[in-house]
Amino acid sequence: MKGGPLVYGKFAALGVVVGFFSSIFGVGGGIIMIPALVLLFGFGQHAAQGVSLAVMVPTALTGAMRYWHAWDVHLGAAVAICVGSIPAAGLGGKLAQDLPQATLRSMFALFMVAAAVRTMPTGGLRSMSLLLGMLLVAAGVRLMLAR
Repeated sequence: MKGGPLVYGKFAALGVVVGFFSSIFGVGGGIIMIPALVLLFGFGQHAAQGVSLAVMVPTALTGAMRYWHAWDVHLGAAVAICVGSIPAAGLGGKLAQDLPQATLRSMFALFMVAAAVRTMPTGGLRSMSLLLGMLLVAAGVRLMLAR
């Protein structure tokens, strides 16, 4: 990828967005960063996921420190999750590298839709209409981007 001050300035701007939303919502920056790197910067799925993972540690630690100061971090739970996630991350990274870009991108898109469905408020016609609208938009975007 050709770099220059303007491109790296755009990456820095993406970092501002990722850092803010990662910390405010407690989400991995990949929810924002991976689609942005693929759709706006032309990265392949593998490279976008690699960049997202490389950025995750300093971003997450910085955000976690703010929660730590407010006594909103359960250290025992965090350590136990780390113990399970570290070996699983290595296995997942190997699997992702072995998958074709298109398959990995489709799996990521399905994961994003599943996460949206799971976090939607329940009950009422209005939330179901909103969910259906989001799913239709997501499906339309995915179809337009199919290569």
